[in-house]
This record gives sequence, C-alpha cells and structure tokens, in this order.
Amino acid sequence: MSFEIYLIGLSEEGLLSGALKALERAETILLSERILSLAEAVLPSSLHPRLKTYRKLGEALSQLEAAEEQGQSVAFLASGDPLFFGIGKRLVERFGPERVQIFPALSFPQLAFARLKIPWEDFFFVSLHGAGATTRAFDLHDLPGLLRLYGRLCVFTDPQNNPRKIVSFLKERVPSEDLRIFVCEKLGYPEERIVGGRLSEIAQESFRDPNLVILTYDGPGRERGFGLETSEIIHPRGLITKDEVRAVVVHKLRLPERGIFWDIGAGAGGLACEVARALPLLRVFAIERHPERVAYLHENRKRFGLLNLEVISGEAPEVLEKLPQPNQVFIGGSGGKLLEILEAVSENLSKGRLVLTLATMDHLSLALEFLKSRRLFRELLEIQVARSKPLGEHIHLRAENPVFVVVGEKG
Repeated sequence: MSFEIYLIGLSEEGLLSGALKALERAETILLSERILSLAEAVLPSSLHPRLKTYRKLGEALSQLEAAEEQGQSVAFLASGDPLFFGIGKRLVERFGPERVQIFPALSFPQLAFARLKIPWEDFFFVSLHGAGATTRAFDLHDLPGLLRLYGRLCVFTDPQNNPRKIVSFLKERVPSEDLRIFVCEKLGYPEERIVGGRLSEIAQESFRDPNLVILTYDGPGRERGFGLETSEIIHPRGLITKDEVRAVVVHKLRLPERGIFWDIGAGAGGLACEVARALPLLRVFAIERHPERVAYLHENRKRFGLLNLEVISGEAPEVLEKLPQPNQVFIGGSGGKLLEILEAVSENLSKGRLVLTLATMDHLSLALEFLKSRRLFRELLEIQVARSKPLGEHIHLRAENPVFVVVGEKG
C-alpha cells in the first residue's frame, strides 16, 4: 500500500460519509491525547487498537514522515474541520494535496453558533492559537482594534491565550457595557458548557480546553477615516496640533497598518486620535505628563471609541522604558527634555520614522544637531498657515505662527 494521509474531522455528531472506510484502510490512526476520549466514544471498538496518541505536533509529523518512508497509510484525527484554523493547511503543504484526503466534521464555530442561535456570516475569525502559526494570526493586543473594525469576533484560544486572559486584557481597554462575551467550552463533549455575559460577570470563571470565545461590541469607534477637525476634539484652548499640521505630520510618519506608534507630549490627543481613528489595528500610545491634558485624552478616547489608543500618564523619557518598541514616533512636546527624549527614542525606535513639530529656533537647532549627529536627519519643513477671517463684508487671510516639522528616519 502506498503512503496516504486520511485527515478526518471528529465530532460527537459522527463521521462524514467515507471517513469510516478510510479509517478501516489506515494502518495507524494518529490523534492528540486531547481528543482520545472523544475518539473512543465515536469510533467502533474494532479500531481502538490502532489509535496512537501524541502530545506535541512535532511527534505526529515525525510519525507521518516515517510512514511516508515505509509506504504506509495513516489516518490523522483532528477536531472539527481540519482546514479551518486546523492542521489541514500544514499537512497539505508538507506532503502535497495528492497525498492527503480530507473528511471534515462540523467545526467548533458551527457548533457554537448553532447552540447560541446566532447567525455567523458577519463574524470575523481570529486565531490566537499557536501565536503566529497561520497567515491570519493575530495576538491579544489586536483584539481592541479588531472589535472596532468588525464588531463581531470569533476567537480561537490556546492554553496561553485562554478566556480568562482575554477577559482580563479587554477589561482594561473596552467598556464592559459595550461588550458581550460568550465562552463555549468542550462543545460536542458530554461536559460541554456555554457561559455568557459582560466582562465583569465572567472575569473569575475558569474554562477547560478546547474552548472558543465569541465577542460582540456595540460601542462607538466603528467609523474610520482621516480628517478630524479641531472643533471635534475636546481640548484646552490653543493646546492642540492644528489640522493642517496634523495632516502633514501623518503623511511624513508613513504609518503602518499594524505596529506600535508613540505620540510623546500628546496634549489633548489631536494627533493620537487622528491616527488611532484611521488605523484601528495600529497600537497608539499617547504619552502626556499634565493631569488636565491626560483627562482630555481619556475623554477623547471614549468619545471616538478608540480602543486601540492607550493613554500613558507620566513624563518622558522615564515612562518610555515600559512601552513596547515603536515603529514610528511623533514628538509634539518635550517639557524641556528634548535631548533626553530624542536620546531615548533613537535607542528604542526600530526601522521607522521620527517626526517632531517645533515652534522655536532654539528647539529646532537642538533637534537638527542631534539628528544629524546620529545620521537620522531626513527633512525639514516650515508650515505657514493663513486662515480666512471676515473683514466687514469681505474676507481676508490672517497668518498663524509658523511651525517647523523635522523628519528623521532610522534604518
């Protein structure tokens, strides 16, 4: 008999037509220890002697490679649909589609939504399982932005990214009243359980594997776009980056869709809110030392539903040590510590851009000298805006103070 893999989805509802015949042809039946009890309940007892369990996927792949060398056929049992965030993709890529026959069962999400009686065509599926094992892999920090983007998420967990950890993380970032959560545990098993409610209601619950988390978000922030006006942002009079300057700064930053962005000296959050609103999957850290402005930052974050914006109250550069490494940085205020902040940023910045706005020649000179000495300097602009104002029955232009925009780049 030639080498062949029968990849068979398993659920308590039974096997797909043809799967039982494939199992009978297989010389060995591989399966994870996690689904052994389910397999013994579903499969005929005559097949039990051929069951061979593994703890880690690497063990199973080694056994498949050995079977390939010996020309043996192997059945590989997996839960649900193996091609939906499962082992199917990896086996097809490794051994070739001509060597793999697939017999799916009902997937975990299908069972979950059927139990909950919720239509699922508009849900976005997220895998936290294996942290990077698939091309659509996300991590825990992407969840707030994904909630803004899609509103409805179905999250595949693993022992590290478990429901309790997800709930603990979201409690600090998403208003509990705007988010409903369901945890579906061991669906298809005799001991299956579904727990639903608000974050605060299930924060102390523990759940067994396998489980699935379903999130529905009904708060603000679903709008995306660029072009917030100063009048839309709550701020103390005069203490906000003007609309036109924000537009130039955002353009010069060349922000990625995903990554880390620091806004140092964020004030009331004009630029941070602009960026977070336009790029929901970008993690935006707004750093501000003045308590009054920090309060404005929190108000604006809540007003626009910017779940991907994190407000950091404290003084730079000291608070920067605790933040994740940025891809891009904006410095809009320095509190008299411009050189210290530039030093910290130059050490922490990965390949990416640093943009500063400066109002005085003294600060401009300091910034240029520093960036040139580190070979980071890229560009200097002066922005001079004149606004239309009424003059009797006529309109005239009134000039505002010029602003210097300095662009640096690393890598």
